[in-house]
Amino acid sequence: MKRYDAIVVGGGHNGLVAAAYLARAGLATLVLERREIVGGAAVSEEPWPGWTVSTAAYVCSLLDPRIVADLDLRSHGYAAYRKEPSSFTPLLDGRSLLLGADAESNAREIGVFDGRDVTGYVRFEREATQLGATLAVAFDSETPASIDDDAIVKFEGSAAELVERFVHAPVLAATLATDGIIGTYAGPRDPGTGYVLAHHYAGRALGEQGVWGYVRGGMGALSNTIASAARAAGAEIRTEAPVARIAVRNGRACGVALDDGTEFEAAAVLSNAHPFTTFRTLLEPGNLPPAIERRLSAWRSEGVSLKLNLALGELPNFTARPGTAPAPHHRATIHVAPSIDYLQEAHDEARRGGVSSEPMLECFMQTPTDPGLAPPGKHLLSIFAQYYPYARRDAPWDETTRAAAADSIVATLARYAPNVPAAIEARQVLAPPDLESRFGLCGGHIFHGELLPGQILDQRFPTETGIEGLYLCGSGASPGGCVTGLPGMRAARASLAPLTF
Repeated sequence: MKRYDAIVVGGGHNGLVAAAYLARAGLATLVLERREIVGGAAVSEEPWPGWTVSTAAYVCSLLDPRIVADLDLRSHGYAAYRKEPSSFTPLLDGRSLLLGADAESNAREIGVFDGRDVTGYVRFEREATQLGATLAVAFDSETPASIDDDAIVKFEGSAAELVERFVHAPVLAATLATDGIIGTYAGPRDPGTGYVLAHHYAGRALGEQGVWGYVRGGMGALSNTIASAARAAGAEIRTEAPVARIAVRNGRACGVALDDGTEFEAAAVLSNAHPFTTFRTLLEPGNLPPAIERRLSAWRSEGVSLKLNLALGELPNFTARPGTAPAPHHRATIHVAPSIDYLQEAHDEARRGGVSSEPMLECFMQTPTDPGLAPPGKHLLSIFAQYYPYARRDAPWDETTRAAAADSIVATLARYAPNVPAAIEARQVLAPPDLESRFGLCGGHIFHGELLPGQILDQRFPTETGIEGLYLCGSGASPGGCVTGLPGMRAARASLAPLTF
């Protein structure tokens, strides 16, 4: 039986980060990935010849700059660039809102709707950025961070409350509030979404607090650079190597067994899998500490996000900003979010047992700035839609309901860009059950569980599981979801201490 110092279960971006740090410290490290490619949900795939699709995760902001520097990711090909403009929200009455880095342009765009919001938007951005910076400091701390009471109140409140303190125009308020509901089974007026909004302002990967961007070549290019750094440091990465069991002997994790019966020993096992998979599937009953049992029983992990990837023969022609020639608004995140009330009703309708008939859409097109992702003259439109619950009660998820959801999403977008349906050459539909089966996201939840109070910061699952030698390095651990790399870095550091001293 082959022995390693450390084995990482799952080759998602966090698992790869953990492996790179461990290998750089001189430990014999093995990564075991179930799929044929590494990256977890941060992958680039080719569902149609000539098209490179960021299948699940699609933009970058929260990747910790220390990881980029420590692992020298740029030397392995990592390149990220700012998404500019940042957002575009069309309306059915022909008006639209385009926001970006230029203050004068933002003032003109916002002033069309409500002159008071010109300064209100600046004040909101200052507040949200400060809350994001507070979280960034907390993320950097490997012990529970001290956060002032004012910030905690805002985290426990709703995204709508946070936004509406500063702005009045419904379209501007909704555009800003979308950051509070992404990937979350809650509406913008529901408690705790203030934290989700702040979490999305915590990133510094583009050199500025809260700014979002793209990875050149798609999100899989990021995972591949981390894997390259890990291999260069000596880590071994095996794909198509599904782990069936984490072995525990005398209360200590001591290795793993694969589906085919192959066994490996290790002094430390780091699991990049969802907490449900790690503790309920890979561990034999009787090994769980009571604290982990309690947290599992209370953990909320029902996903509501559907990912729709569309191959387009031409760019969307928005009624509010006509034309299919590349324009600034095509480079922005495109929202179908006319008001906070619209977003709340989308959530409430799903809570009543079905799916949203008028969904929130967050759309993006990287091809205007990274044309090599599609054949010449073609464009890739990816849509993140809510709310489509994993456990919908009106009908089961099957081919018919998936197609109906995709058709509804396309029809919703077509109200703003009528040429989209005819421009579609191919489509890929990933409902929450597909996100679960394809990427191991239990319940289809993109963050390995809600990022709401009770499941944030040190309320996530602990990196050190209470089973000696077993560490959690996925998004279920602190500080939580999005492509940060921090759970991987933390788990590597925690496991290194007993192995190197």
